[in-house]
Amino acid sequence: MAKFAATDYSVTINGSDFSSNLNSVELALEADDLETTAFGSGWRTRIGGLKNGSLTLNFMQDFGAASVDATLNPLLGTIATVVIKPTSGTATATNPSYTAECLVNQYSPFASSVGDIATLSVTWPTSGTVTRATS
Repeated sequence: MAKFAATDYSVTINGSDFSSNLNSVELALEADDLETTAFGSGWRTRIGGLKNGSLTLNFMQDFGAASVDATLNPLLGTIATVVIKPTSGTATATNPSYTAECLVNQYSPFASSVGDIATLSVTWPTSGTVTRATS
């Protein structure tokens, strides 16, 4: 897959597809920066340390059965499995899936202003390894 417009992301939470309820997704991964500079060195040296991640999802709220509120509200305080792919197609080398276990540590069922589309945003930390798969 070459450059593409983000119009068909696939996002599931505990196996439920929320792609049609989302308008933004960000999976941010990082590694700690550990300095290893020793005496006599004129430049700083570094190695990577522990890895960390966070997932930000922007939902359009839905209070229907088995939709956004009915799924997210009971997950508060638990670990959820989130799978993200660039398109809804099968995972391949050009459509990799990223699987993360996330701590659902926040949920705001109401986060909108008068006249606006009912939306909410969550940012959840990952817990453990984030896996990239191509099949």
